[in-house]
Amino acid sequence: MANSYLKRYAWLIDVVRRHEYITQSDISDLWEISSLNDEGGPLPERTFHNHRKSIEEMFGIEIKFNKSRGYYIAGSEELS
Repeated sequence: MANSYLKRYAWLIDVVRRHEYITQSDISDLWEISSLNDEGGPLPERTFHNHRKSIEEMFGIEIKFNKSRGYYIAGSEELS
């Protein structure tokens, strides 16, 4: 079970990092076609936010939100 969540967290970090900014809707659409998605449905908004919180707590990676542009990894310009 924990391994499944770690894979999801890694997937989410990768998706957000690959885009300068991305909407939650676009993330959900990408999740629908992900090989990690056993159920085949969209990523619920609540689950997305729970994953964001867990990623920050576990890895210190903060996924922030810009109201006009979408989600992004805080400090990602330093990681590139």
